[in-house]
Amino acid sequence: MGEGMLAAAKAAARNVLDCRPWAAGHAAYLLHQVSGRGPMDVTGAQDDAAMRAAARWLAAAQDSQSDGGFSGRYKLASGWSSSYPETTGYLIPTLLRLAELWDEPEWHERAARAVDFLHGLQLPDGAFPGGEVLENRTAPSPFNSAQILHGLTHWVRHTDHPQARAAAARCAAWLVSMQDADGAFRRHFYLDVAATYSAFLSCWLAEYGDAFGDTAALASAGRHLDWVLAQQDKATGWFDLAGFTTGQHSDRTAYTHTIAYTVAGVLTTSRLLQRTDGIAAARHAAEGIMRRLELSGRLPGVLDWRWRAVEHPQCLTGNAQMALIWFDLTRHEGDWRFANAGLKALDLVKHAQQRDNANTGLAGGIGGSDPVWGSYIPKALPNWAAKFFIDGLIEKRSLLHVAAQRS
Repeated sequence: MGEGMLAAAKAAARNVLDCRPWAAGHAAYLLHQVSGRGPMDVTGAQDDAAMRAAARWLAAAQDSQSDGGFSGRYKLASGWSSSYPETTGYLIPTLLRLAELWDEPEWHERAARAVDFLHGLQLPDGAFPGGEVLENRTAPSPFNSAQILHGLTHWVRHTDHPQARAAAARCAAWLVSMQDADGAFRRHFYLDVAATYSAFLSCWLAEYGDAFGDTAALASAGRHLDWVLAQQDKATGWFDLAGFTTGQHSDRTAYTHTIAYTVAGVLTTSRLLQRTDGIAAARHAAEGIMRRLELSGRLPGVLDWRWRAVEHPQCLTGNAQMALIWFDLTRHEGDWRFANAGLKALDLVKHAQQRDNANTGLAGGIGGSDPVWGSYIPKALPNWAAKFFIDGLIEKRSLLHVAAQRS
């Protein structure tokens, strides 16, 4: 055996050991990564079962914690991690939609528990901390705070709760104060590097401003949109600075997760502010990513500025997020090419889901990558993957219902 083959064999063995195949349900889950998935559910017959399984996984993620928050992820190496304020925040709108869709108060009650958890974490200046609670409770994060603002905005719309309204107002004011003169967000941002995926920060300022008449929040979102649009490659539609790190920025690469954050943020802000330039920019990027999906038959987890594959394992969160973007474009523009891409992207996520497993940390969850040992949230199932998958299935259901009514 050559040195290269030996190194690969050792790496594979380490991966297997990291995933603890002896733990309950792990061997079955690992086997599912490489075989036994069956055919793709292209008819959508399994959508409801897949959504229900993902929702039960989210319930298990919350029940694994004693503070009302949602565990950030289930790690094959160690089990449930601690509560993650950021994603607990943007799970609130998903939980409210499930309560309405299924007419089940459980999901509303879970959202209420999440809101109570978040109230206990807000910092004196209005910010919320970044990371999971066992990692940090004091250092603020603009991006994470904005995701919590999104959840609070929906909770206030739903309940008109005065404490949540006050918390949202303080959070929005802090976010506006963190913006630099050029429209970017740098202070307290991840690695202190400005990134265009912060469009998924400012869009929730736009949402908050639109919901409650906050002109400062709306103006901040508009300034940030201008900054993000200035980073777009007009030839390909790529948004520079869309990655997590300076290395990705210089290489002009990014995970589909942060690419989708960028495109969705631009599209959401532009719809709220009625900015046709932003809608066109988001459509341009979405078309490029759609072409990659069509050419490859799947969506590689890391893409470069020409929408070429850099890493082939899928980032399943990115798949679900892109499906939401493509469904939005279909709904507003009637271009069913986008819907077709969204359906394919969600089918790929559904195909990677193992709905039945003896371990509640695995049953119904969505891996960070497909296969699960890919580089995005490796060997773990993050709660935001399940969240965006559920959102995508709900939007698919709604879009197809509208189409059926029109036919």
